[in-house]
Amino acid sequence: MTSAIKTSFSAAAWLRGRWAAFALAALTVIGLVPAASAQENAIESVTANQSGSSVVLRIQMREAPKNPPASFSVANPARIALDFPATSNATGKSNFDLTQGDLRSVNVVTVGDRSRLVLNLKSNVQYNTAVEGNTVIVTLSPSASAASGTGGTAPQPPVRFAEGSTSQQHTIREIDFRRGKDNEGRIVVDLSDAQTGVDIRQTGSTIVVDFLRTSLPPNLRRKLDVMDFGTPVNIVNTFQQGENVRMVIEPKGLWEHNAYQSDTQFVVEVKPVREDPNRLTQGTRAGYKGEKLSLNFQNIDVRAVLQVIAD
Repeated sequence: MTSAIKTSFSAAAWLRGRWAAFALAALTVIGLVPAASAQENAIESVTANQSGSSVVLRIQMREAPKNPPASFSVANPARIALDFPATSNATGKSNFDLTQGDLRSVNVVTVGDRSRLVLNLKSNVQYNTAVEGNTVIVTLSPSASAASGTGGTAPQPPVRFAEGSTSQQHTIREIDFRRGKDNEGRIVVDLSDAQTGVDIRQTGSTIVVDFLRTSLPPNLRRKLDVMDFGTPVNIVNTFQQGENVRMVIEPKGLWEHNAYQSDTQFVVEVKPVREDPNRLTQGTRAGYKGEKLSLNFQNIDVRAVLQVIAD
């Protein structure tokens, strides 16, 4: 009887010991998970060199990033910002004097776990980003007006919502017109993918939208007469133009417009402006006095956009 009790006690002690070892191992593994997830990338060096008429900026990272950084450009003063989430600055300095072509210098600003590279430019340039191994490559090319030598007399370039793919053909799936609660006309375009390149600009009294490398189904090649909606928009004419699709919006009266994109949905809003005889200029954006600011976003999330506006 005593022997049986001792055997049972030994077995229970052995089980308790094994369970304690298992629990300790589990806690150790669990403890390692946050440490692994907390690991962040780092910027190790920033260099630039001239390549013909372009400037190539090379950002060396500790680990290969999965995607190019989100970016946006400012027209005045001329700057380009690149956002690196979960990335620290391991270069040991926050300013790089890289005078190459249109590039003046680069600032690195780190807030929390996010780092931002600000490219200070002499003039506005075109740019694209790419990832090669552990290196993010930013190529700065002279704008069309600078290359042609027209300088400041050239018209402002259109606002581009995405660079688009040079090898991929995109499609417009649907075009819809809606009237908003404030009598604004809302043109909603459903795109085949979010990477469709879109250029938008105001030309005289019309708004011109170009969808780059995009096809338009025959049933959508039409002129919409939307006067009866009671918005500032009269006509929306959409047609194929070579390998692009062009949309021409014809408003009436006093109006202002803005555009935004959410995933595959591109929206142009045309809002009526009430004339105020006490003001020399009309519209919600006319009261600002100072330097004009233009923002061009590429592959950037909503939180980053709000942070840019707050800055």
